[in-house]
Amino acid sequence: MSRVRFPSPLYSNLASTLLNANGLESCAIAYAHHDARSDTWVVADASIVPEDAYEHRTCVSAVLKSSFLIDVANRSRVTGMAVISIHTHPASSDHPHFSPIDDAGETELNSYFVRRAAPTPHVSLVIGPNGCRARPLGKEDEIDVWEVGDRLLLHSPKQDVSDQERDDRQVRAFGAPGQRLLRRLHFGVVGAGGTGSLECQQLAHLGATQVTVIDPDLVEETNLNRLVGSVPSDVGQPKVEVAARMIRAINPDATVTPLQADIVDEEVAKLISTFDFVLLCTDSHASRAVVNQAAYQYLVPVIDMGVSITASNGAVSHITGRVQMLAPGLPCLTCSGALDGEAIRREMLSPDQRAADPYVQGIHEPQPAVLSINSTISSLAITMLLGAVTPVPIKPRYQIYDGIRGRVKEMAVAVQPNCVVCSPMGALAKGPTWHLPVRPKRQDGSDK
Repeated sequence: MSRVRFPSPLYSNLASTLLNANGLESCAIAYAHHDARSDTWVVADASIVPEDAYEHRTCVSAVLKSSFLIDVANRSRVTGMAVISIHTHPASSDHPHFSPIDDAGETELNSYFVRRAAPTPHVSLVIGPNGCRARPLGKEDEIDVWEVGDRLLLHSPKQDVSDQERDDRQVRAFGAPGQRLLRRLHFGVVGAGGTGSLECQQLAHLGATQVTVIDPDLVEETNLNRLVGSVPSDVGQPKVEVAARMIRAINPDATVTPLQADIVDEEVAKLISTFDFVLLCTDSHASRAVVNQAAYQYLVPVIDMGVSITASNGAVSHITGRVQMLAPGLPCLTCSGALDGEAIRREMLSPDQRAADPYVQGIHEPQPAVLSINSTISSLAITMLLGAVTPVPIKPRYQIYDGIRGRVKEMAVAVQPNCVVCSPMGALAKGPTWHLPVRPKRQDGSDK
Protein backbone atom coordinates (compact mmCIF):
# COMPACT_ATOMS: atom_id res chain seq x y z
CA MET A 1 0.00 0.00 0.00
CA SER A 2 1.33 3.43 -0.94
CA ARG A 3 1.78 5.85 1.93
CA VAL A 4 2.68 9.39 2.92
CA ARG A 5 4.56 9.74 6.22
CA PHE A 6 4.64 13.00 8.15
CA PRO A 7 6.95 13.43 11.16
CA SER A 8 4.96 14.34 14.25
CA PRO A 9 3.59 16.90 14.98
CA LEU A 10 3.85 18.38 11.47
CA TYR A 11 0.59 16.99 10.11
CA SER A 12 -1.47 17.78 13.24
CA ASN A 13 -0.19 21.35 13.42
CA LEU A 14 -0.77 21.85 9.71
CA ALA A 15 -4.33 20.51 9.82
CA SER A 16 -5.22 22.58 12.88
CA THR A 17 -3.98 25.80 11.29
CA LEU A 18 -5.58 25.15 7.90
CA LEU A 19 -8.99 24.36 9.37
CA ASN A 20 -8.96 27.51 11.52
CA ALA A 21 -9.80 29.81 8.60
CA ASN A 22 -13.40 30.89 9.24
CA GLY A 23 -14.82 28.25 6.92
CA LEU A 24 -12.69 29.15 3.91
CA GLU A 25 -10.75 26.53 1.99
CA SER A 26 -7.06 26.76 2.84
CA CYS A 27 -3.95 25.42 1.13
CA ALA A 28 -0.48 24.24 2.06
CA ILE A 29 2.47 22.78 0.20
CA ALA A 30 4.62 19.93 1.46
CA TYR A 31 7.81 18.56 -0.05
CA ALA A 32 8.69 14.90 0.24
CA HIS A 33 11.34 12.39 -0.80
CA HIS A 34 9.71 9.56 -2.75
CA ASP A 35 11.02 6.07 -2.04
CA ALA A 36 10.15 3.99 -5.10
CA ARG A 37 10.87 0.64 -3.39
CA SER A 38 8.07 1.10 -0.85
CA ASP A 39 6.11 3.74 -2.81
CA THR A 40 6.40 6.02 0.22
CA TRP A 41 6.52 9.80 0.37
CA VAL A 42 8.69 10.90 3.32
CA VAL A 43 7.66 14.48 4.16
CA ALA A 44 10.62 16.72 4.89
CA ASP A 45 8.94 20.13 4.99
CA ALA A 46 5.51 21.75 4.79
CA SER A 47 4.16 25.28 5.06
CA ILE A 48 0.88 27.17 4.85
CA VAL A 49 0.23 29.06 1.61
CA PRO A 50 0.41 32.83 2.35
CA GLU A 51 -2.73 34.95 1.90
CA ASP A 52 -1.32 36.86 -1.06
CA ALA A 53 -0.73 33.62 -3.02
CA TYR A 54 -4.47 32.98 -3.60
CA GLU A 55 -6.05 33.96 -6.92
CA HIS A 56 -9.43 33.54 -5.28
CA ARG A 57 -10.74 31.69 -2.23
CA THR A 58 -14.20 30.69 -0.97
CA CYS A 59 -15.72 28.05 1.31
CA VAL A 60 -15.83 25.54 -1.58
CA SER A 61 -12.77 26.36 -3.68
CA ALA A 62 -9.31 27.88 -3.61
CA VAL A 63 -7.15 28.75 -6.60
CA LEU A 64 -3.47 29.65 -6.28
CA LYS A 65 -1.66 32.24 -8.38
CA SER A 66 0.46 30.94 -11.21
CA SER A 67 3.48 32.87 -9.90
CA PHE A 68 3.29 30.94 -6.61
CA LEU A 69 3.00 27.59 -8.42
CA ILE A 70 6.05 28.49 -10.51
CA ASP A 71 8.07 28.88 -7.30
CA VAL A 72 6.73 25.53 -6.02
CA ALA A 73 7.67 23.74 -9.24
CA ASN A 74 11.11 25.34 -9.28
CA ARG A 75 11.85 24.22 -5.72
CA SER A 76 10.72 20.70 -6.57
CA ARG A 77 12.93 20.58 -9.65
CA VAL A 78 16.00 21.94 -7.82
CA THR A 79 15.65 19.64 -4.79
CA GLY A 80 14.30 16.58 -6.61
CA MET A 81 11.47 16.36 -4.09
CA ALA A 82 7.84 15.54 -4.78
CA VAL A 83 5.18 18.19 -4.20
CA ILE A 84 2.24 17.36 -1.93
CA SER A 85 -0.55 19.80 -2.80
CA ILE A 86 -2.76 20.20 0.28
CA HIS A 87 -6.16 21.86 0.65
CA THR A 88 -9.12 21.64 3.01
CA HIS A 89 -12.79 20.77 2.82
CA PRO A 90 -13.80 22.50 6.05
CA ALA A 91 -17.48 21.42 5.88
CA SER A 92 -16.75 17.70 5.45
CA SER A 93 -18.42 15.59 8.14
CA ASP A 94 -16.22 12.50 7.69
CA HIS A 95 -13.04 11.74 5.78
CA PRO A 96 -13.34 14.20 2.89
CA HIS A 97 -13.71 13.17 -0.75
CA PHE A 98 -12.13 14.85 -3.74
CA SER A 99 -14.69 16.97 -5.56
CA PRO A 100 -15.22 17.43 -9.33
CA ILE A 101 -13.55 20.83 -8.90
CA ASP A 102 -10.54 19.05 -7.38
CA ASP A 103 -10.46 16.55 -10.26
CA ALA A 104 -10.35 19.28 -12.89
CA GLY A 105 -7.78 21.36 -11.04
CA GLU A 106 -5.49 18.39 -10.41
CA THR A 107 -5.47 17.37 -14.08
CA GLU A 108 -4.19 20.81 -15.01
CA LEU A 109 -1.74 21.00 -12.08
CA ASN A 110 -0.33 17.56 -12.80
CA SER A 111 0.25 18.48 -16.42
CA TYR A 112 2.12 21.58 -15.28
CA PHE A 113 4.27 19.69 -12.74
CA VAL A 114 5.15 17.05 -15.34
CA ARG A 115 6.67 19.85 -17.42
CA ARG A 116 8.21 22.02 -14.70
CA ALA A 117 8.71 20.08 -11.44
CA ALA A 118 10.95 17.16 -10.48
CA PRO A 119 10.37 13.94 -12.47
CA THR A 120 8.81 12.12 -9.53
CA PRO A 121 5.20 11.27 -8.61
CA HIS A 122 3.42 14.11 -6.83
CA VAL A 123 0.50 13.88 -4.39
CA SER A 124 -2.79 15.61 -3.66
CA LEU A 125 -4.08 15.68 -0.08
CA VAL A 126 -7.43 16.97 1.15
CA ILE A 127 -8.01 17.56 4.89
CA GLY A 128 -11.31 17.75 6.74
CA PRO A 129 -12.19 18.15 10.43
CA ASN A 130 -12.29 14.37 10.92
CA GLY A 131 -9.46 13.10 8.76
CA CYS A 132 -7.97 13.31 5.31
CA ARG A 133 -7.65 11.54 1.99
CA ALA A 134 -4.72 11.41 -0.43
CA ARG A 135 -3.99 10.20 -3.94
CA PRO A 136 -1.29 10.53 -6.59
CA LEU A 137 -1.80 13.85 -8.32
CA GLY A 138 -4.20 13.39 -11.24
CA LYS A 139 -5.03 9.76 -10.34
CA GLU A 140 -7.70 7.95 -8.31
CA ASP A 141 -5.67 5.43 -6.28
CA GLU A 142 -5.81 6.20 -2.56
CA ILE A 143 -2.70 6.65 -0.42
CA ASP A 144 -2.49 6.13 3.35
CA VAL A 145 -1.47 9.20 5.37
CA TRP A 146 0.49 8.50 8.56
CA GLU A 147 1.90 10.73 11.27
CA VAL A 148 4.90 9.20 13.02
CA GLY A 149 6.06 10.24 16.47
CA ASP A 150 5.62 8.84 19.97
CA ARG A 151 2.33 7.56 18.51
CA LEU A 152 1.63 6.11 15.08
CA LEU A 153 -1.51 7.79 13.73
CA LEU A 154 -3.42 6.93 10.57
CA HIS A 155 -5.30 10.04 9.41
CA SER A 156 -6.75 8.65 6.17
CA PRO A 157 -9.62 6.10 6.13
CA LYS A 158 -8.82 2.72 7.64
CA GLN A 159 -9.18 -0.19 5.28
CA ASP A 160 -11.96 -2.61 6.16
CA VAL A 161 -10.50 -5.39 8.31
CA SER A 162 -12.82 -8.13 9.47
CA ASP A 163 -13.31 -8.47 13.22
CA GLN A 164 -12.34 -11.78 14.85
CA GLU A 165 -14.11 -13.34 17.81
CA ARG A 166 -10.73 -14.46 19.13
CA ASP A 167 -9.81 -10.80 19.67
CA ASP A 168 -12.84 -10.04 21.87
CA ARG A 169 -10.91 -9.56 25.14
CA GLN A 170 -8.40 -7.24 23.46
CA VAL A 171 -11.18 -5.22 21.82
CA ARG A 172 -12.67 -4.74 25.29
CA ALA A 173 -9.30 -3.27 26.34
CA PHE A 174 -8.43 -0.92 23.49
CA GLY A 175 -11.44 -0.91 21.17
CA ALA A 176 -12.19 -2.24 17.70
CA PRO A 177 -10.31 0.56 15.82
CA GLY A 178 -7.12 -0.25 17.74
CA GLN A 179 -7.47 -3.95 17.02
CA ARG A 180 -8.11 -3.30 13.34
CA LEU A 181 -4.99 -1.16 13.13
CA LEU A 182 -2.92 -3.95 14.70
CA ARG A 183 -4.29 -6.36 12.11
CA ARG A 184 -3.42 -4.13 9.15
CA LEU A 185 0.09 -3.01 10.14
CA HIS A 186 3.08 -4.64 8.46
CA PHE A 187 5.51 -5.50 11.28
CA GLY A 188 9.20 -6.13 10.83
CA VAL A 189 10.96 -8.20 13.50
CA VAL A 190 14.74 -7.86 13.24
CA GLY A 191 16.35 -10.72 15.15
CA ALA A 192 14.58 -14.04 15.80
CA GLY A 193 16.47 -15.12 18.89
CA GLY A 194 15.57 -14.86 22.56
CA THR A 195 13.57 -11.62 22.55
CA GLY A 196 12.69 -11.80 18.84
CA SER A 197 10.95 -15.16 19.10
CA LEU A 198 8.92 -13.84 22.04
CA GLU A 199 7.92 -10.75 20.04
CA CYS A 200 6.79 -12.97 17.18
CA GLN A 201 4.70 -15.05 19.58
CA GLN A 202 3.03 -12.00 21.12
CA LEU A 203 2.38 -10.33 17.75
CA ALA A 204 0.67 -13.51 16.56
CA HIS A 205 -1.56 -13.60 19.65
CA LEU A 206 -2.36 -9.90 19.23
CA GLY A 207 -3.70 -10.65 15.76
CA ALA A 208 -0.94 -9.24 13.54
CA THR A 209 -1.50 -10.46 9.99
CA GLN A 210 1.65 -9.19 8.23
CA VAL A 211 5.03 -10.02 9.77
CA THR A 212 8.48 -10.13 8.18
CA VAL A 213 11.16 -11.80 10.32
CA ILE A 214 14.83 -11.13 9.55
CA ASP A 215 17.76 -13.10 11.04
CA PRO A 216 20.83 -14.71 9.42
CA ASP A 217 21.42 -17.46 11.99
CA LEU A 218 20.60 -21.13 12.39
CA VAL A 219 19.21 -22.73 15.55
CA GLU A 220 21.90 -24.14 17.82
CA GLU A 221 21.39 -26.50 20.72
CA THR A 222 22.25 -23.72 23.18
CA ASN A 223 19.35 -21.66 21.76
CA LEU A 224 16.66 -24.17 22.76
CA ASN A 225 16.36 -22.93 26.36
CA ARG A 226 15.12 -19.52 25.24
CA LEU A 227 14.01 -19.75 21.58
CA VAL A 228 10.23 -19.78 21.89
CA GLY A 229 8.56 -22.16 19.44
CA SER A 230 11.64 -24.28 18.90
CA VAL A 231 12.05 -28.03 19.48
CA PRO A 232 15.24 -30.16 19.49
CA SER A 233 14.72 -31.25 15.88
CA ASP A 234 15.00 -27.56 14.82
CA VAL A 235 18.77 -27.52 15.46
CA GLY A 236 20.43 -26.54 12.19
CA GLN A 237 17.29 -24.88 10.80
CA PRO A 238 17.02 -21.11 10.16
CA LYS A 239 15.66 -19.25 13.17
CA VAL A 240 13.31 -17.31 10.91
CA GLU A 241 11.63 -20.52 9.73
CA VAL A 242 10.98 -21.53 13.34
CA ALA A 243 9.47 -18.10 14.03
CA ALA A 244 7.32 -18.25 10.89
CA ARG A 245 6.00 -21.70 11.79
CA MET A 246 5.06 -20.51 15.26
CA ILE A 247 3.26 -17.38 14.02
CA ARG A 248 1.23 -19.37 11.48
CA ALA A 249 0.31 -21.97 14.09
CA ILE A 250 -1.02 -19.28 16.44
CA ASN A 251 -2.67 -17.12 13.77
CA PRO A 252 -3.47 -18.96 10.51
CA ASP A 253 -4.59 -15.63 8.98
CA ALA A 254 -1.07 -14.24 9.18
CA THR A 255 1.14 -13.71 6.15
CA VAL A 256 4.70 -14.32 7.33
CA THR A 257 7.86 -13.64 5.35
CA PRO A 258 10.97 -15.30 6.84
CA LEU A 259 14.23 -13.79 5.58
CA GLN A 260 17.46 -15.54 6.47
CA ALA A 261 19.54 -12.43 5.99
CA ASP A 262 21.46 -9.75 7.87
CA ILE A 263 19.90 -6.30 8.29
CA VAL A 264 23.34 -4.66 8.00
CA ASP A 265 23.53 -5.64 4.32
CA GLU A 266 22.32 -2.90 2.01
CA GLU A 267 19.57 -4.72 0.11
CA VAL A 268 18.10 -6.03 3.36
CA ALA A 269 18.34 -2.68 5.14
CA LYS A 270 16.36 -1.05 2.34
CA LEU A 271 13.37 -3.23 3.29
CA ILE A 272 12.91 -1.22 6.50
CA SER A 273 11.05 1.49 4.58
CA THR A 274 8.40 -1.07 3.59
CA PHE A 275 7.41 -1.81 7.19
CA ASP A 276 4.88 0.12 9.28
CA PHE A 277 6.50 -0.75 12.62
CA VAL A 278 9.76 -2.51 13.54
CA LEU A 279 10.70 -4.49 16.64
CA LEU A 280 14.49 -4.50 16.98
CA CYS A 281 15.64 -7.61 18.83
CA THR A 282 19.33 -8.07 18.05
CA ASP A 283 22.40 -8.03 20.27
CA SER A 284 24.54 -6.36 17.59
CA HIS A 285 25.56 -2.71 17.71
CA ALA A 286 25.93 -2.66 13.91
CA SER A 287 22.37 -3.83 13.28
CA ARG A 288 21.07 -1.35 15.85
CA ALA A 289 22.97 1.47 14.12
CA VAL A 290 21.38 0.62 10.76
CA VAL A 291 17.81 0.34 12.06
CA ASN A 292 18.27 3.36 14.33
CA GLN A 293 19.07 5.61 11.37
CA ALA A 294 16.39 4.08 9.14
CA ALA A 295 13.75 4.82 11.79
CA TYR A 296 14.32 8.56 11.41
CA GLN A 297 15.42 8.62 7.78
CA TYR A 298 12.27 6.86 6.53
CA LEU A 299 9.93 7.77 9.45
CA VAL A 300 9.39 4.15 10.47
CA PRO A 301 8.72 3.74 14.22
CA VAL A 302 10.97 1.22 15.95
CA ILE A 303 11.06 -0.28 19.44
CA ASP A 304 14.55 -1.43 20.41
CA MET A 305 15.15 -3.77 23.32
CA GLY A 306 18.12 -5.36 25.04
CA VAL A 307 18.85 -7.64 28.00
CA SER A 308 22.06 -7.97 30.00
CA ILE A 309 22.95 -10.40 32.78
CA THR A 310 26.30 -9.89 34.50
CA ALA A 311 27.65 -13.01 36.18
CA SER A 312 31.07 -13.78 37.61
CA ASN A 313 32.28 -16.87 39.45
CA GLY A 314 28.77 -18.29 39.49
CA ALA A 315 27.22 -15.16 41.05
CA VAL A 316 24.86 -12.76 39.29
CA SER A 317 25.56 -9.11 40.09
CA HIS A 318 23.30 -7.29 37.58
CA ILE A 319 20.16 -8.04 35.59
CA THR A 320 19.18 -5.16 33.35
CA GLY A 321 16.95 -4.54 30.38
CA ARG A 322 16.20 -1.59 28.14
CA VAL A 323 13.19 -0.79 25.95
CA GLN A 324 13.31 2.35 23.81
CA MET A 325 11.05 3.66 21.06
CA LEU A 326 12.73 5.40 18.13
CA ALA A 327 10.62 7.93 16.20
CA PRO A 328 10.59 11.64 15.30
CA GLY A 329 10.63 13.77 18.45
CA LEU A 330 12.11 10.94 20.55
CA PRO A 331 15.84 10.53 21.27
CA CYS A 332 17.65 8.06 19.03
CA LEU A 333 20.18 5.47 20.16
CA THR A 334 22.97 7.94 19.42
CA CYS A 335 21.43 10.58 21.70
CA SER A 336 20.91 8.03 24.49
CA GLY A 337 24.47 6.68 24.24
CA ALA A 338 23.34 3.13 23.50
CA LEU A 339 25.72 2.52 20.58
CA ASP A 340 29.40 1.58 20.74
CA GLY A 341 31.28 2.94 17.74
CA GLU A 342 34.17 0.49 18.01
CA ALA A 343 31.76 -2.45 18.30
CA ILE A 344 29.96 -1.23 15.17
CA ARG A 345 33.26 -1.09 13.29
CA ARG A 346 34.22 -4.63 14.32
CA GLU A 347 30.81 -6.08 13.54
CA MET A 348 30.80 -4.57 10.06
CA LEU A 349 34.05 -6.37 9.15
CA SER A 350 34.04 -9.45 6.94
CA PRO A 351 35.66 -12.62 8.37
CA ASP A 352 38.81 -11.93 6.30
CA GLN A 353 38.94 -8.32 7.47
CA ARG A 354 38.38 -9.42 11.06
CA ALA A 355 41.29 -11.87 10.84
CA ALA A 356 43.59 -9.18 9.44
CA ASP A 357 42.58 -6.47 11.94
CA PRO A 358 45.16 -6.20 14.76
CA TYR A 359 42.55 -4.61 17.05
CA VAL A 360 40.14 -7.57 16.88
CA GLN A 361 41.25 -10.23 19.31
CA GLY A 362 39.75 -13.50 20.50
CA ILE A 363 36.24 -14.76 19.78
CA HIS A 364 32.80 -13.57 20.73
CA GLU A 365 31.91 -14.77 24.22
CA PRO A 366 28.24 -15.83 24.51
CA GLN A 367 26.30 -13.79 27.04
CA PRO A 368 24.12 -15.27 29.80
CA ALA A 369 20.42 -15.45 28.86
CA VAL A 370 17.28 -16.62 30.67
CA LEU A 371 13.83 -16.99 29.13
CA SER A 372 11.94 -15.31 31.99
CA ILE A 373 14.06 -12.15 31.81
CA ASN A 374 13.77 -12.03 28.03
CA SER A 375 10.01 -12.39 28.47
CA THR A 376 9.86 -9.42 30.86
CA ILE A 377 11.63 -7.12 28.38
CA SER A 378 9.68 -8.43 25.40
CA SER A 379 6.40 -7.81 27.19
CA LEU A 380 7.45 -4.27 28.10
CA ALA A 381 8.18 -3.70 24.42
CA ILE A 382 4.80 -5.03 23.25
CA THR A 383 3.02 -2.96 25.90
CA MET A 384 4.90 0.11 24.63
CA LEU A 385 3.78 -0.82 21.11
CA LEU A 386 0.15 -0.88 22.25
CA GLY A 387 0.60 2.60 23.71
CA ALA A 388 1.88 3.80 20.34
CA VAL A 389 -0.79 2.34 18.04
CA THR A 390 -3.95 1.92 20.12
CA PRO A 391 -5.89 4.24 22.46
CA VAL A 392 -4.36 2.58 25.54
CA PRO A 393 -2.88 5.57 27.48
CA ILE A 394 0.57 4.06 28.04
CA LYS A 395 3.06 6.95 28.14
CA PRO A 396 6.65 5.67 28.60
CA ARG A 397 8.79 5.44 25.49
CA TYR A 398 12.08 4.63 27.21
CA GLN A 399 12.32 2.22 30.15
CA ILE A 400 15.08 0.54 32.12
CA TYR A 401 14.50 -2.71 33.99
CA ASP A 402 16.47 -3.61 37.12
CA GLY A 403 15.85 -7.31 37.71
CA ILE A 404 17.75 -7.48 40.99
CA ARG A 405 15.56 -4.82 42.63
CA GLY A 406 12.45 -5.64 40.62
CA ARG A 407 12.03 -2.10 39.27
CA VAL A 408 11.04 -0.59 35.95
CA LYS A 409 12.10 3.02 35.60
CA GLU A 410 11.05 5.51 32.94
CA MET A 411 14.07 7.34 31.50
CA ALA A 412 14.30 10.90 30.21
CA VAL A 413 16.99 11.63 27.62
CA ALA A 414 17.41 14.92 25.77
CA VAL A 415 17.26 14.95 21.99
CA GLN A 416 20.54 16.42 20.75
CA PRO A 417 19.61 19.41 18.52
CA ASN A 418 22.18 18.67 15.80
CA CYS A 419 22.22 14.87 16.04
CA VAL A 420 23.44 13.25 12.83
CA VAL A 421 20.60 10.71 13.05
CA CYS A 422 17.42 12.21 14.51
CA SER A 423 17.65 15.94 13.76
CA PRO A 424 16.75 17.84 10.57
CA MET A 425 20.48 18.56 10.30
CA GLY A 426 21.01 14.81 10.05
CA ALA A 427 19.10 11.88 8.58
CA LEU A 428 15.59 12.89 9.72
CA ALA A 429 13.11 12.55 6.82
CA LYS A 430 15.87 12.32 4.22
CA GLY A 431 14.39 9.09 2.77
CA PRO A 432 16.43 7.45 -0.01
CA THR A 433 18.63 10.55 -0.50
CA TRP A 434 20.92 9.51 2.37
CA HIS A 435 22.95 6.34 2.65
CA LEU A 436 22.30 3.99 5.54
CA PRO A 437 25.38 2.90 7.54
CA VAL A 438 25.36 -0.57 5.99
CA ARG A 439 28.15 -3.13 5.60
CA PRO A 440 30.43 -2.18 2.69
CA LYS A 441 30.35 -4.53 -0.29
CA ARG A 442 33.55 -6.22 -1.43
CA GLN A 443 34.87 -5.57 -4.92
CA ASP A 444 33.35 -8.87 -6.10
CA GLY A 445 29.93 -7.41 -5.18
CA SER A 446 29.28 -9.62 -2.16
CA ASP A 447 28.55 -8.42 1.38
CA LYS A 448 30.55 -11.09 3.13
